[in-house]
Amino acid sequence: MSTEITTYVRATLAEKRDYVQTIAQAGELLPKSLWHNVRNPDTKLMEQRPSPGKVMLVVETGIMLGVHPMAALQGIDVIEGHPTIKPALMSALIRQAGHSLRIRQTGSVRGGDLAVTTTLVRSDDPDFPYEYTWTPRDAVDAGLLDSYAPDADGVWQPRARSKDNNPKPWELYTARLCRWRSLSDAASAGAEDVLMGLHYTAEELGAPVDAEGAAVAAPEPTHPSRDWAAEIADASTHEAIEDLLDAADAAGERTDALRTAALTRHGMLDTAPPAPAAADPAPSVQQPKADGADSTAPAAPVELSDDEWLAQAGGEQP
Repeated sequence: MSTEITTYVRATLAEKRDYVQTIAQAGELLPKSLWHNVRNPDTKLMEQRPSPGKVMLVVETGIMLGVHPMAALQGIDVIEGHPTIKPALMSALIRQAGHSLRIRQTGSVRGGDLAVTTTLVRSDDPDFPYEYTWTPRDAVDAGLLDSYAPDADGVWQPRARSKDNNPKPWELYTARLCRWRSLSDAASAGAEDVLMGLHYTAEELGAPVDAEGAAVAAPEPTHPSRDWAAEIADASTHEAIEDLLDAADAAGERTDALRTAALTRHGMLDTAPPAPAAADPAPSVQQPKADGADSTAPAAPVELSDDEWLAQAGGEQP
């Protein structure tokens, strides 16, 4: 283990926290997979910023693999909360551990006979090679390519399109992604002790990637089927916001910008002033009584006998 890695390992938690917070200030220099939504204390709105927590997760994962923090930041992505390893770092770690790794490509995409084979031979078991092959037809079977067939001129064309008819990575980088898939399969079968379970690439977890297998930001849909942002801004309940996000996801149109808008709307609902309480009913006003009026209601008349009436009047019975 290098001196730089040893220094980080021996640092206190407070020192590590200061270290990753300093790195997080690099902003646009950090991969977008290490960003998160956070509320701006000045505007009270949600916005994307580098996440010190994600940076620490990547750095600590790199320490587990025995690589420098800077190498970890370049070679490890965080996809849906899961650390994933880029193919270049994966192959470097396997070779660094003393194992043999060979990647052989035959044929071509346009010729219809492309095949990429990765052979892993462990130094402690050289008589048992791990060999895995990927072809465009495997990508079709896995649902990564929509189709792979020859055109009218006999040239084989891979096709993988978004709902906006934009080409996906598997159409653009078919041979490269076949290479990384075969490498990942061989690594998961024969080098788990080297990768500590991190044999999945970002592309295998569904993230859009570039030709080198690194995660990239998902493209914004050019013509969304609905004005999701406006509907989220008009939503009056938290449940309505989440229902809109689910509908956008089902339509393949959920983006980071929509998620940020939803978080902002959630925050606005949480901080909205309470509705004014219903006014108390006006107290009944008692009308003033006329002078000399009895405040008590008159008693019901009582029928008296002749003798009782005379007694009250002071008279005598005739």
